[in-house]
Amino acid sequence: MAELAATYLRTREAHGEHETAKADLKKLMPEDAKEATGYGIKAKRSKSGAISFEVQATEGHHASVQ
Repeated sequence: MAELAATYLRTREAHGEHETAKADLKKLMPEDAKEATGYGIKAKRSKSGAISFEVQATEGHHASVQ
């Protein structure tokens, strides 16, 4: 139990930052874009409109929207 509690406390702030960044990235994706890539991630919009992210190999610091 102590180990799990320590992990929870150690990762709590990072999890909050992760969720905030994910929400902000979703707001940046144009409504009509199916996918956007750049800065080491790929965002994909499903047919239902949900946006998911994939980590990509770093290709430099450029972005593209399709």
